[in-house]
Amino acid sequence: MKQFITKLTYFSLIGIIPILFLFSSYLYFDPFKVLRHYNDYSYPYVIPNRDYISTDMFINNYKKNSYNSFIFGSSRTLAFRPNSWSKFLSVKDNPFMFDASGESIYGIYTKLKYLDSTNVEIKNALIILCRDCSFSQTENHKGHLFVKHPATSGEDNISFQFDFFKAYLSPKFLSNFYSFKILGNYKPFMSGYIENRKITFDTLTNEINIIDQETEIVQNPTEYYAKRKELFYVRMGEKTDSIQRINKKQMFMLKEVKRILEKNNTNYKVVLSPLYEQIKFNNSDLLLLKNEFGNNLYDFSGKNSFTDIKSNYYETSHFRPNVGDSIFKIIYK
Repeated sequence: MKQFITKLTYFSLIGIIPILFLFSSYLYFDPFKVLRHYNDYSYPYVIPNRDYISTDMFINNYKKNSYNSFIFGSSRTLAFRPNSWSKFLSVKDNPFMFDASGESIYGIYTKLKYLDSTNVEIKNALIILCRDCSFSQTENHKGHLFVKHPATSGEDNISFQFDFFKAYLSPKFLSNFYSFKILGNYKPFMSGYIENRKITFDTLTNEINIIDQETEIVQNPTEYYAKRKELFYVRMGEKTDSIQRINKKQMFMLKEVKRILEKNNTNYKVVLSPLYEQIKFNNSDLLLLKNEFGNNLYDFSGKNSFTDIKSNYYETSHFRPNVGDSIFKIIYK
């Protein structure tokens, strides 16, 4: 019996040691940057949860900076730089990029509701809506890259943190993460886990800059697009989305967005993204948006002078800041 207990204890320790190692290494590395606050989230090597970064930066910097102007939307908001927006705002206005990867109307609505409930002034707002992702969710997003910060979702912080720890325990993540740690640089097999781009987040405005891609385009655009010729597929002219994407829950959120903006006397603009795909918003969806936001709605979806030009895009999903700068001039003319 004594020998049996000794063996049981031995094998129990063998099982516990790897768990303790993984848990302690997770605490030490904080790979997703969600366990501690960081003054600067720039140059991430693990693909981050952009919603968490935006919300954490706002919470930690608001008292010092008194933000009163906000840009909402998906990662495509990177084209609408707060520093460019400032040219069309009052000198006393302080803009903040409150974006998230794959942002939905749910995320935009809960962020505005959070700002309103905490008595933050919402003097100016720029809302970027995209045909393919803005109306994909009616509740909190799933997955560690997209789940919303507990401050805006109102959900449990322990469950939020557990999502990230589960993602860390994934054999594929562990393999890619420690391969990067050992090799010290990115390899193609790490795609989807390790960030290959040099990305900075402004510590004041949360503005995003994709440094290497923008530099490459500016220095040698011909070579940049030649290397990606298979990525930039040939469009067959403008099409209209055949699927109506705005449902009753999302319509409620749109109405709440408008109510909060009008309650705060916000000067707001709603922009429909100029995506490379050249697909117009569904006619019924577009009518709903026009009825709700009227002259505050600006439709750049489909085929137009922005979407016709390949060099306006980093790839087929994200358009460049020169497009955002031009749109600012149009909507604030």
